[in-house]
Amino acid sequence: MKNPNHIPQEEFERIEQYIFGNISAEESDAFELEMESDNDLRKKYLEVKTIISGLEEAALREDLEIFHKEMEAPTQRITTNRSINYWPWAAAAAIFLCIVAAVWTIYPPTPSHERLFAQFYQEDPGLITAMSSASNYEFDRAMVDYKSGKYEEAIVRWEKLIQNNPENDTLQYFLGASNLALKKADPAIFYLNSFVSKEESAFYEDATWYLALAYLLGGKVDEAINMLNQSQNPQTAKLLKELEKL
Repeated sequence: MKNPNHIPQEEFERIEQYIFGNISAEESDAFELEMESDNDLRKKYLEVKTIISGLEEAALREDLEIFHKEMEAPTQRITTNRSINYWPWAAAAAIFLCIVAAVWTIYPPTPSHERLFAQFYQEDPGLITAMSSASNYEFDRAMVDYKSGKYEEAIVRWEKLIQNNPENDTLQYFLGASNLALKKADPAIFYLNSFVSKEESAFYEDATWYLALAYLLGGKVDEAINMLNQSQNPQTAKLLKELEKL
């Protein structure tokens, strides 16, 4: 370190050693006591300290400049690399969109009217069967199939019976209910529609509700709303409110 000419080299080194803490505690205490009584020594101490502080500050600035220069180059390289790495992500996103489009094509989302049908439909529980009368055996056997979820078997048996009794509202109702359980809207509408003019029938209230659901299943929303306006089912108001959103 450059020594000011007016400070003897030995004294300068002593002050320097004190500032850097390179002397013992006893020597440090003795030096401080000496500065208290020697104003000239204290001035020299302050001068040397100022020189050292200036040199340290200059060195720090130089180190910081070197540090920033070293940081700028990697940052530029990282930025460039990130720009290049966007391509795999873009390719992955494009592939994902293609997969989504393919899935939507193969498995299109459920239409709103079918979703509402599934939400509000609950199958009729059926009638109690005695299986005792020979004349009613085929009907009761079909009812057992119906209540067991074997709707197609029940339909086959009831269709044979309705050929001999086409105006029987019990057969008409459960043929409609069976087809609706199989989500066959058109045959369900065919059988249940006969109850529109049968307000005296014991099945009228349930038949109008199921007829509305059959229309809904078939995508005939206006007809469904018309039947709901005639239905007394507790769910009618809620379903009408949902249909207003379509």
